[in-house]
Amino acid sequence: MRVLPQQSTKEISDRKQALGCELRAALYLYDEQLFIISAIAGIAEYGIPAVINANDPDESIGLAICDKLLEFKPRNERDLSKSKLDDWESYKASGAKTGKYFEQKSVYVYIKTVNSAIEITAAPRISNENNLKALCSVSNGNTHSQIGAAVRKSIQASKVLRSAGML
Repeated sequence: MRVLPQQSTKEISDRKQALGCELRAALYLYDEQLFIISAIAGIAEYGIPAVINANDPDESIGLAICDKLLEFKPRNERDLSKSKLDDWESYKASGAKTGKYFEQKSVYVYIKTVNSAIEITAAPRISNENNLKALCSVSNGNTHSQIGAAVRKSIQASKVLRSAGML
């Protein structure tokens, strides 16, 4: 239940204060067809990702992002050294036949809160330049629709960088 149904400002602020840290989530645009959005615990994705059709409205994307930010955990209780490709929920949710194919067909978007902003950085999952990404920063006071639109802008900017031979 949100204080305001079209945004998550209060909920994000309250969660950050309760945890004493910034929040993070991961998103993949897979094969131009699906948005796969995961919560993060520590440094790894966890839980069942939200899967949204790429043609769905920006509001659906923004709401799912805010939901996954709110699921953030500062620590991951599981032993990551024993993780296998088949444990990667985002890959499984994509329906891709192989992990390599999933990575080749995905744009990776890292989402984190920074003070009162939400930073959205996007780049192809497999890139020629791992230190270069497209960044779009929006206020956490924006509507879910505006946050979803910012994700699309960041992804589009990463595609422009890729077509210019920079990614």
